[in-house]
Amino acid sequence: MSETDTQTHHSRDYRPRFEWRFLKPAYWPTWLFVVLLRVLVLLPLPVTHAIGRWLGRLYYRSNEKRRRIAHINIKLCYPSLSSDAQDRLVLQHFEAYGANVFDMAMVWWAPLRRIQKLTNYHGLDTYIDLIESGKNVVLVTGHLMTVDLSGHIMSQFKPGVTMMKPLKNPVLNWLISRGRHRHGNLLYGRDQGLRPLIRHVRKGRPCYFIPDEDFGAQEAVFAPFFGTLSWTVTSLASLARLGNAAVLPIFTHSLPGGQGYEVYIGSVMEDFPSGDEVDDATAMNAVLEKGINKMPAMYAWTFKLFKTRPEGEENPYE
Repeated sequence: MSETDTQTHHSRDYRPRFEWRFLKPAYWPTWLFVVLLRVLVLLPLPVTHAIGRWLGRLYYRSNEKRRRIAHINIKLCYPSLSSDAQDRLVLQHFEAYGANVFDMAMVWWAPLRRIQKLTNYHGLDTYIDLIESGKNVVLVTGHLMTVDLSGHIMSQFKPGVTMMKPLKNPVLNWLISRGRHRHGNLLYGRDQGLRPLIRHVRKGRPCYFIPDEDFGAQEAVFAPFFGTLSWTVTSLASLARLGNAAVLPIFTHSLPGGQGYEVYIGSVMEDFPSGDEVDDATAMNAVLEKGINKMPAMYAWTFKLFKTRPEGEENPYE
């Protein structure tokens, strides 16, 4: 790749296009799933969430690997819970995972006005005041089941920018990226780095940032997360500093029984970034913990959150 091509790659937003190869027989099961989802999303949310929870229970029973990872994470993060309570939380997580399939479908196809009618807000004035005053803003959240829906909801106030890791299934990758681009949002691939996000934040476009995965990256430090050291990326502090932005926590939760959604927007993170990488990573993780604790079943417990360990410590998943 030439220098010009490299510059173009890093400046162009990530927008995969439909390809005729997506219609090959290998992708027919994916298309069947998509068509069923497209039809079912027309049903009331309580109905689709009930179907989703049932699908989640099937996934719970059939995927021993992910079930085991979730058990390990919840045992590490909630050691004070009884064994039975930990087991219930794991099952509730898988149910939320199944219901989230229909939340994703809302992002892909539902009119924004339908989602607006289902959503209640807490702390929205803080965000609106920052936007109207011309302040640059980064919205930080964790990998909750509603992570896509959260960014989609906030785009009604001002289109934002975010990044994604491309999926292996090209059909789903195309659909998800297409959904995330709705309502004027911009999207970049993770391999494009922070530079395009910083550029847009400086121009006043809000950034929706999700920094809680263990990427094994070099730009990370160990910081406590639910009492266990986690290999935590330092990119949020860099984005806030270079983008001259205020950082606001945001968490969106599904209400029980498919009754709608609650969006919680916290206060601006004070003295952030501080200039100390460990202090900043610790502050970020504390904010994420607070949001996750509002509805812990909705967090991505099937991720290997603690796979990178300090020297001498064993990987808990092995």
